[in-house]
Amino acid sequence: MKIERKIPKMWASVGKIVGNKRTFRKDKICKGAVALYNPSSRKRADYLRRACEILLEQKSPDTICGIARNIGREECSSNVLTLSELRDTPVDMFCTVFIGSSSTRNINGKMVTPRGYKNV
Repeated sequence: MKIERKIPKMWASVGKIVGNKRTFRKDKICKGAVALYNPSSRKRADYLRRACEILLEQKSPDTICGIARNIGREECSSNVLTLSELRDTPVDMFCTVFIGSSSTRNINGKMVTPRGYKNV
């Protein structure tokens, strides 16, 4: 059963992941990892929360996620957390948000998604 939901314009990047469509195809996107850039601003303060709520309809609240801020700059920082924690975490336009797949793990504070290797 395919579930489709129209998504706000700013989530067009998510649409590109599933074939350049303007709908959020949960049956495809929830199986893999997702990267969201520029996830929030003053006018779009609730968009990350809304995206997390949509993903939580099919992904586990314990799905490993990460936030990288100021990538490529001296003040670069990162944080690994769960999808349920991400929903309530403040982010800004300098952040990139990563939502792991069901096989993503937190190993020593880093997001790791095994690619079929042994012992990972």
